[in-house]
Amino acid sequence: MSSILQTVSATAVRAKDDAERVVEEFRAKIKQDISFIPDASTLGAVVDAIRHNDAIDDRKMLLEHVLVLLSRLPQGDLLKKLQDATVELLYLDLPHPPVTYIGSEHAFRTADGSYNNIDNPKLGQAGTPYSRSVQDIHLLPTRVLPDPGLVFDVLLKRDGFVKHPAGLSSLFFSFAALVIHSIFRTSHQNYDINETSSYVDLAPLYGNNQDEQNKVRVRDGRGLLHPDVFAENRLLLLPPATSVLLVLFNRNHNYIARKLLQINERGWYIDPDTIDPVDTEKNAKLLQQEEDIFQTARLVNASWFASVVMSDYFSNILGLVRDGNTWVLNPFEDIRKSDHSLFERGRGNACSVEFNCLYRWHATMSVADEQYTQRVFSQVFPDKPMDQVTAADFKEVAKKQNDMDPDCSHWTFGGLQRQKDGTFRDEDLANFLRNSTEQPAAAFRARGTPEVMRLNEIMGITQSRAWGCCSLNDFRKFLGLKPYSSFLEWNPDPTIAAVAEKLYHSIDNLELYVGLQAEEAKPVVEGAGLCPGYTISRAILADAIALTRGDRFFTADYTPYALTTWGFNDCQRDPNGPGFGSMLGRLFLRTLGDQCRPNSTYTWFPLMTPESMKDVLTNLGKLNVYEFVRPSTQRPLVVIDDYRIVKEILNNDNFVVVGVDRAAPFIKGEGFFIASSDPEQGRREQREFLRFLAGTPELVQAVTKYFNRKTVELIRTNTYGNVGSNTKNINIVRDVVRYAPVHWVATELAGIPIRSKDHPDAPYTEQQLYDIVTGIYEYLFLDIDPAKELTLQDTVGKQMKELLGHIHSGLSRQGSLLSGIWDTISSIFTGQSNTDKGTFAERFSTSGWSQDKMANTILAVLIGSTVELSQTLTHVINTYLDEKHASTIQPYSSTWDATAESVVQAFAREAIRLDPPFAGVYRDCRRGKSIGTLSVQAKDRVFLDMEKAHKNDAVFKHSGEVNQNRPKESYLIADGSTNCLGEELTLKIIAEMLQVVFTLGNVRRAPGNSGVLQRHRNEANQAARWEYLKVGGVTFWPDSMVLQYE
Repeated sequence: MSSILQTVSATAVRAKDDAERVVEEFRAKIKQDISFIPDASTLGAVVDAIRHNDAIDDRKMLLEHVLVLLSRLPQGDLLKKLQDATVELLYLDLPHPPVTYIGSEHAFRTADGSYNNIDNPKLGQAGTPYSRSVQDIHLLPTRVLPDPGLVFDVLLKRDGFVKHPAGLSSLFFSFAALVIHSIFRTSHQNYDINETSSYVDLAPLYGNNQDEQNKVRVRDGRGLLHPDVFAENRLLLLPPATSVLLVLFNRNHNYIARKLLQINERGWYIDPDTIDPVDTEKNAKLLQQEEDIFQTARLVNASWFASVVMSDYFSNILGLVRDGNTWVLNPFEDIRKSDHSLFERGRGNACSVEFNCLYRWHATMSVADEQYTQRVFSQVFPDKPMDQVTAADFKEVAKKQNDMDPDCSHWTFGGLQRQKDGTFRDEDLANFLRNSTEQPAAAFRARGTPEVMRLNEIMGITQSRAWGCCSLNDFRKFLGLKPYSSFLEWNPDPTIAAVAEKLYHSIDNLELYVGLQAEEAKPVVEGAGLCPGYTISRAILADAIALTRGDRFFTADYTPYALTTWGFNDCQRDPNGPGFGSMLGRLFLRTLGDQCRPNSTYTWFPLMTPESMKDVLTNLGKLNVYEFVRPSTQRPLVVIDDYRIVKEILNNDNFVVVGVDRAAPFIKGEGFFIASSDPEQGRREQREFLRFLAGTPELVQAVTKYFNRKTVELIRTNTYGNVGSNTKNINIVRDVVRYAPVHWVATELAGIPIRSKDHPDAPYTEQQLYDIVTGIYEYLFLDIDPAKELTLQDTVGKQMKELLGHIHSGLSRQGSLLSGIWDTISSIFTGQSNTDKGTFAERFSTSGWSQDKMANTILAVLIGSTVELSQTLTHVINTYLDEKHASTIQPYSSTWDATAESVVQAFAREAIRLDPPFAGVYRDCRRGKSIGTLSVQAKDRVFLDMEKAHKNDAVFKHSGEVNQNRPKESYLIADGSTNCLGEELTLKIIAEMLQVVFTLGNVRRAPGNSGVLQRHRNEANQAARWEYLKVGGVTFWPDSMVLQYE
């Protein structure tokens, strides 16, 4: 295989090189002699090179040279031939007809799937006939075919349970049932009609027409679905795991809809709670908003569904999980054919009767699901044994099912009960998923279908005959497969082959439905994980491409504009994520919260049994990455916002920062005081470090003056002016406050140079180092998306190791603790060169710290006093740019002295209280403790909501107002720069930078969105309660705010 790939690669490279050579030779000749007229073969080769080059440099004017030459050729066959080729080339640049159109009319999926192909709106629409894919040329009269019941009894009926050979779990086929029910729903009134759309659009959740969709929607302006509902009543008769999966997609829709409203990316959504019921204009706008949010959330959610199909589902179908392979088939992108035309996509799809026969996978039913189905059938048909239930009986049950309570918010399944808010208990849903993950699916095989499915199979065989479906061999020929020459070739089991031959006489008479079900199954080999019959294995790949590539909303209209930037990013698969890029694990963690573990095989590999995954991960050397035990419910987070209790816990060493456990695998020894397992030792290390750093007024001044100079420098370097005026612009967030703290710690403390013109070989740019530190800070202290925890753990571990390596190198070069800082300070105050260490270096060389402790301490400062300080500065500047506070700081900044500095520090303290960098901090309880009426158990995690505690009117009178005269001791200090550098030094740094910013002439916000901190509240997070818009999505960290000044 590797040699074949190398040959293909080499051929492609040679072809590209040849095309480039032809083009360059042609250009050279034209440059030498513009009157040069090439022969037909030369010019034809140039046109062909243009056609097949996927990245022509248009700055070289090649096409223009060709057109000029054409204009100078004499009339004749040569000119016509080459002109035709050029016209063809240019015409084929674009699709004909257009794939999509702009405007709201076709921006969203319709309820019934129509207009997926705008030029053929009924293609794939719910309520239209099935298509036929294969011409049937061996159709036999139904009366000469064997009785369907007999066929089941001798060829399909299960003769014992055989575990699936590749280790697939029952949940795999529960998800398969969801996919199948999305695209097949045969009408009981007219069997030719497919009542659902032919697209992977989550129709079982949203319904097959507008009436069904209306029943699942809340319609309150937020675009929500009723909690835990779905539209497809057929699923209520299936084993419950399929319904659970659909409930999770309901929750995912509502999560997406709430995020779309919170982010309000285009800025026109309004809070429904603020609308007066009698305001007709705003209520009309609210209806438009409802539709926009709902339909956008539906697009994003359906894209999630497709991503699960193409990642988890197909990775298991192809057996890629066993290899630890993250590759997935990507059928969505534009493809240029050899003639330069675009390969078709987004032109629609219509499900066929042949594929309706193909997706009958009852043979894979687990023992538990078989028993569940028997119980359901016993309830549905209490007076008849299964072998006596008729199609008429089944139709009567189907009719009752259709006539059931139309209010889907009352539907239940699996014996569950809804809670008062309409939801199911998370624990109940999770238990169904855990059970289904543990239960092995059965193998595809003849004589593998449970007897309880006898009637379903008989009805399937009967219906396939009524549709006039082709034979198995005709279907194989259609797919380009070799037709079978004998029953033994179809299934080498002599017993099965002999029975089939007695039933059908000739292999060419073997009907499609039965032939697919009883065909020999593919063995477990590379590229095979589903292991169905050979024909099914090939056909489902073709169907997957048709379903996805044919869908306009997964191709031409799958854009950040249609889904919003956040929505587009949200449904993207991360191939480097846990579970080899699992999307299903992300869905579980998002919708079931405390029921899932971020490192469990139940989360990331639920479509295979834990037993089989243990073998797989052992072979891959990843056994230590994941847990295999059945997850238990985690205790909920304890949220505390009472000022007194928050203050007590902050001062109680029984409660430790969450970063202790997260940092432990990467930090060895002492010194990492921001996340120390011994809080008292951490405080001693911090005090000792601060004595080295700012133990005298002169040393404090050296630090603050650095920030003054760096702020001035960054503003000067990054300012740009308006044309024709004195107005200047500076992105104060992106270009100044983001980088000043990083520069200080990196270059002055850690000895890590920042890449620049003067240091082109430095390890990091300022943006790279900022991104690394924000990632580490998030992992240690903030609200980690549990779906990203394993990835972050791996990334952060590597980054902390790399940073420690750079810090150790700096320490080795300097020869003593922090000599870089003290050399700088010495040179400022004594005029000595940087190589003359003076008394400062002597003080630190007697500290007795090991180099490991020094490095850990510097890393702690790099993480704890940079990006969070930038965040704090951003919020303070943003506060005092508001109109009501605009004149607060500026008078003091222009007359800078000790008094002014003290007042500005007080104003900064108030801004931090009102708009803190993060809403609070997490603590882990070591031993059970009662604080007032609050009882906290050992290992409980608590969140201290300092934002709310700081707005306690009993402590802060008129807490919503700025009052710089509040007593200092009333403010709470937790993690971050204030705790790391100490409150006094931190406030001095902030005040120094504020003084520089607010002494800019007529400083103000830039007009429009540019001058506004683009952020939104996210109540789903605790600490990172604000999220910020940036190009490409949202982040916990401010990205942009432009100021103007003269």
